[in-house]
Parts: sequence; C-alpha cells; structure tokens
Amino acid sequence: MKSIAIPPVPDVAQAIDFVALRDSIRDLHRRFSESDLAKRFSDEQVNVLYSVGHGLFTQGKFESALNVFKMIMVYRPFDARNMEAYATTLKRMGRFEEAIPIFAAALLYGELSDPMPSVHMAECLAALGRADESARMLRPIIDLAGVDSAYGEVRLRAENLLAMLRRQE
Repeated sequence: MKSIAIPPVPDVAQAIDFVALRDSIRDLHRRFSESDLAKRFSDEQVNVLYSVGHGLFTQGKFESALNVFKMIMVYRPFDARNMEAYATTLKRMGRFEEAIPIFAAALLYGELSDPMPSVHMAECLAALGRADESARMLRPIIDLAGVDSAYGEVRLRAENLLAMLRRQE
C-alpha cells in the first residue's frame, strides 16, 4: 500500500513578506513613473527604442542591442519585457552569470505566471555547469506549463533541457 504524504503547511510569514515586497515594488514603480527621468521618453518612444533593440538582436548585432536595452533600463527600470530582452542578449553572448540576476528581476517585476524568465535562468545555470540548480528550476516550470496548454512549447523546452541534464549525470 502506498503511503500518502501530507503537503507541508505553507509558511504564511514568507508569503506575507512576498506580498509586502510586491506592494513595495509597485509603489516604487508608481513613484518612479511620476519622476522627471521617466517622463523624458514617452511609452511610445520607449517602444520604438525596444523595436530597434529587437531588430539589432535578430540581426545578430548583440553588443548594439545590449546598449539599446541598457539605455531603456535607465528610463524604464521596472519594465520586465526589456529586462528579459537585455538578459536574453547577455545569454546569447555567453554571459550567463550576468544574465541570471536580470532574469530573476524580470520574473519579479513581470507576470508571475510567465515561466520564460525561469526557463532562461535554468538554461544559463545548465550552461554554467550547475545542473542540479537548473533541474530544480525546471521541475516546477514543467508542472506549471502542464496546467495550461498555452505553455506547451515552454513545457517541451523545459522537458528537453531536463532530459539533457539527466543524460549528463
């Protein structure tokens, strides 16, 4: 007969701390958006800059793309989409160690339901030879992506990386 394990009781204090952190970040974001620095570029102008950076990235001009995304971060430091683009460029350049904290910030500032920053982080960890850490990140991503069919491609990517990591053990 199989034994059933009772899940651990969630740490409410930790959950409250996360909610407080999220609220603090949103407040900081609101205050920054009202600052003179944030108003130097309109959202439309920032979107144009982002498009330029994206175009440079797709052309393989990673150093130039990185500079564009870096400039956007000055004027929109809480923009998760730009953070992810910046970190993806770093990753593409092989600068995995630098990319990981930027992906973590994108995860924090972006939509919590978006698994892509976590997938990118797992890929960076794997590239750095940190297979155990990468595998620990992939398992929840696979579970989450299995719940929503919209994340089928993400799940496949995470499963393939996890399978590769297992073959290397």
